[in-house]
Amino acid sequence: MNKLWVIASKDVGEAFRSRSIYVFLLIMLVISFSYVSSYNAHVNTLTNQQAISDFSRSFLNSLAYLLPLMYSIIICSIFANYSVILDKAKRNIESLMATPVSIQQIWIGKSLAVTLPSVVVGISVSIIVYIVLNFAYVIPKTNSFIFPEVTAVVSAIIVVPVLIFAIVTVVIHIQLIITNPRIANFVFTGIFILLVFGINALGGLGISISFLPLIYLGMIVICAGTSFILSHSLTKEKVLLSSKV
Repeated sequence: MNKLWVIASKDVGEAFRSRSIYVFLLIMLVISFSYVSSYNAHVNTLTNQQAISDFSRSFLNSLAYLLPLMYSIIICSIFANYSVILDKAKRNIESLMATPVSIQQIWIGKSLAVTLPSVVVGISVSIIVYIVLNFAYVIPKTNSFIFPEVTAVVSAIIVVPVLIFAIVTVVIHIQLIITNPRIANFVFTGIFILLVFGINALGGLGISISFLPLIYLGMIVICAGTSFILSHSLTKEKVLLSSKV
């Protein structure tokens, strides 16, 4: 276990020293403002106080389900660059494999290096956005602070971190064995796009956002099964060959 934390802590430290993370935080801020604009545009069309309260509750619950995963995925793309891509570019991955650690420990350690800070930053920013939106825009309209559903909270602190880790293990595995590991980062971009358009599609079909945790659980099963299958094919030889091309 100590070996895993040594591998993870090194990658996390390098990522936080990068300016890229602050650029992505700015992007997250812009996304947050788009939700504020969407809320104001709709709520200003309502005149009934009960309708305003119902819409505000539904809107905030949607954010509580969506933002932790969305923001965590955005940050994942940064930390994934430092977990494997930079190590391959600097040939550090070869030195790491010369140490008494297994390739599976390297794989899991680097997956943790991406998952843990991404989840912490993603959930923290989501909480800040939720609170600011409540105090700055919702309370003036409803005269009350709207708390998220219990299932949304459970989803954010338990389901989302597990899902992020499951996705990251697949991405890190791909990065370790292909010659251009940046390609694997498109997985994060694809999931982000899928979330944005998928949520809109669910809303258009009249499907409640509260079903998202079930979708997340399904994704966890798929990613975990994929990781289990991939784990048997990961060898140091494959990683070394991909690094030397």
